[in-house]
Amino acid sequence: MESGFTRKKVESLTLGEKLRKLRSDFRMSLADVSKVTRIQVKYLELLESGEYEKLPADVYVRGFLRSYARYLNVDEQALVRLYERERNIRENLGRKSNKPVTTHSFAPISIVITSRSVMVGVIVLLVFGAFFYLYQEFKSFAADPELVILEPQHSAVIENTEVVVRGKTDKGAQVSLNNQVVFVDGEGLFSDKLSLQPGINTVEVRTVNRFDKEKTVTFSVDARYTPVVPAVTQSQETLAAQETFSLEVIADTLPLVLQVAADGVVVFSGKLAAGETKTFTGNEQVSITTDRGEATFVRLNGTGEKEALSSTEGPLKDALFGRSGRQGS
Repeated sequence: MESGFTRKKVESLTLGEKLRKLRSDFRMSLADVSKVTRIQVKYLELLESGEYEKLPADVYVRGFLRSYARYLNVDEQALVRLYERERNIRENLGRKSNKPVTTHSFAPISIVITSRSVMVGVIVLLVFGAFFYLYQEFKSFAADPELVILEPQHSAVIENTEVVVRGKTDKGAQVSLNNQVVFVDGEGLFSDKLSLQPGINTVEVRTVNRFDKEKTVTFSVDARYTPVVPAVTQSQETLAAQETFSLEVIADTLPLVLQVAADGVVVFSGKLAAGETKTFTGNEQVSITTDRGEATFVRLNGTGEKEALSSTEGPLKDALFGRSGRQGS
């Protein structure tokens, strides 16, 4: 026989239950929330357990709830109103249960409230509120943006030609993966695929928040796969040699961040150490994008002198080369 109890709906949850559910939906621990909101873990635990009497003054608790709500992207005022309603109910119940039963008479304590004391109290509250608001804004301005790489793990071993890089940053921040812009959704989550060369690949993820504060995370991925080289006859090899050309890319004196595409396919994306040379082949075109055009040197088909991609300092995008040399300006 079924009991008369019904399952509690989300709308009837207490404040603590609602906070726990929201945090569970986002798959975050109390430590994760504390790190972003700067609210101590013990205060988060008290909020979720409903032990309001152990929390600091109400003005601090309201600040905690607003920070929590902004981070979880929920209605700030709804959480504050729910807290105030539960706190008032508990205070009223406490006063009724603790009311002493006595027949002794006592002298009432008179409290005189003057307009001056009210004005002073209002001014103090306004000054304190303004100071607290400015303090929170300053912390957001001075702090570095959040940047967490969810996958792959640092020094991961990948048996594939590409890897998916996923992470989380501040809402509204801009993210680049090896200097290529990556889409960031409304929750600060981002994801993109990165082509890998056999061996150690260096991955650099950079985020810039709305205050132009930036943070960079660099890690390595070990790609352990064997490139597939199709078997060709001698005549095919001769024909292929006639149809392709090679382009050496040289980091002469400075390290470079490169992306190289051969015939429209990205074949390299990563760092080139100072003094290092990589050779790429193409049928029609080889395209080079670099963070330092003046320090990136090339040599076509292994002959002649190496030449810098640019005479001016700074990044250079899509420098094109064909069999006969550089194409375009």
